[in-house]
Amino acid sequence: MPFSLVGCGESEVTLNYKLAQPVDVEVYTESYFATIDLKGEEQMGTITAAYVDLNYSTAGDTTKVQRLYRLNNSRGYLKNFMPSELAWRVKEVNLAAVDREVTSITGLDDGYDTLLAHIPMPERWRKQLLNPDYKPHLRRLEKHRWEMDHLLTGTVPVKANITQMLKDQGRLNFALIKIDSVVTKGFENRDHRHCLDYKIYLHETESFPYYIWEQHVNSNIVPEKFKAYTAGHKAEYDTEFEIMIDPETGIPCQEREVKVGTHYMVHPVTKDTVTFKSNITHERLFNIKRNQTAE
Repeated sequence: MPFSLVGCGESEVTLNYKLAQPVDVEVYTESYFATIDLKGEEQMGTITAAYVDLNYSTAGDTTKVQRLYRLNNSRGYLKNFMPSELAWRVKEVNLAAVDREVTSITGLDDGYDTLLAHIPMPERWRKQLLNPDYKPHLRRLEKHRWEMDHLLTGTVPVKANITQMLKDQGRLNFALIKIDSVVTKGFENRDHRHCLDYKIYLHETESFPYYIWEQHVNSNIVPEKFKAYTAGHKAEYDTEFEIMIDPETGIPCQEREVKVGTHYMVHPVTKDTVTFKSNITHERLFNIKRNQTAE
């Protein structure tokens, strides 16, 4: 049974990630990239958006997800140049996982190169986007989303701070992020599904913030002098990652990431360091295709 009911209300729920049959899902993903100018005002630079199709299936203990790109609707300063968002436009990406552990990701490496070869852009951008450090980080982002979506397993309280419970289960051990707390918020109705809502509060670091520096210094958000700060780029984010998940299937209903970033940049000659702030939001909606029944 997917739900465990205590008394008259839903006080506990049991999550499992196995499907009785393959399920097709359509996803709309949209991201907002803004930075704070010298007056303390938020300046929106780029809004990225894409539609993709997902197919979820299982083989034994393994869950498989096939992702097919459908349509792009990005706009703004870096609509074709945000590597993390270009990953959604790769023709096909396949992921396999057992519980929260991702065992393979295929299609992203060659697909990313093929995408860059076909998007019209100045050659200087293409050379930067082919940075070999990007693709390993894109794989980490795919893995990160899966891990956050499948952080919970077994029976959990519907409304509670479950941080210590997850620590005791060994489910909060991650290399590049520090999870401060995990809180279940109850149920929300999304996509005609009864979805468990939970929030993960975490701290992340990033050694080369994807093009948020470019957006900040080269799009007239700050004066010309800041273009010289081309070294030592890194960032720290305080992130609120909210997930609404269908406990019967383990298929997300909605994801929302709100990231408040502090970015560091260094002048290569004077070694002077300056910082700027960013507000980044990622929103992803998962809708089951209506000509089928998810079980």
